[in-house]
Amino acid sequence: MARLNKKNILSGRIANLVFRNVGGKQIVQSRPEEMNQTKATKLSSSEFTQCSRWAKILRLSLLPFLVGLTDTYMYKRLTARLYAVLQTNTSIPKGLRTPCNADMGALVGFEFNTHSPFVDYFLPQIEVHLDSQRQINVMLPEFEPKTEVVFAERTYQAELVVSVLATHLEPNTAAIETHFILPFERQTPLVPETQWTSFALPVDYFVMVSAKILYYNTNTFTVKNYVNSKELNPACVIFAAGS
Repeated sequence: MARLNKKNILSGRIANLVFRNVGGKQIVQSRPEEMNQTKATKLSSSEFTQCSRWAKILRLSLLPFLVGLTDTYMYKRLTARLYAVLQTNTSIPKGLRTPCNADMGALVGFEFNTHSPFVDYFLPQIEVHLDSQRQINVMLPEFEPKTEVVFAERTYQAELVVSVLATHLEPNTAAIETHFILPFERQTPLVPETQWTSFALPVDYFVMVSAKILYYNTNTFTVKNYVNSKELNPACVIFAAGS
């Protein structure tokens, strides 16, 4: 319904026309057609909304690991990556698939900070698998820090942090975290092969393993002075799996 005000200007709708008052001038526009969403479109939209919620839960769970040293668009990139990975699970109907029941392997390689990709700073290949006991097994080959790790400028000490996160991706369900830290120095000839096994993780949980490098210096008065920043914080996903 359209109404005429004291200045003889119409506002409102008549049939397919919309009348508006903009700066005292009469504006007439065609009424936009209503878009009828198909069931598939609604389900896809719902999945993307869910991915945004799941990405937020992951981001909050990863706060101690990432300590805010990500690029500006990490959250949006993670949401888009989660959605894209879910779309590959065509054997599960839309609306039913979640990171907890889907194949999430394509999430591996996601970089938390595109300014310093982990793959460019740490060359040794880290092997990760989830065994039948729901334990995460990590194997790191022997490596030479001087040639296989890129160190921060004027920094000669570092730590490789491997973090395991298991979550049901529900706001009222606490996430489970465990990790190990491997320290090494640039001048170390060889770091020996390293193996580590987590405790058993719950069934029906989404499991994600991430790795990062922490650079630091030491002096007489302080134990460790970490130098990681938003420009230098190599960290990425190295394993991801549902049930």
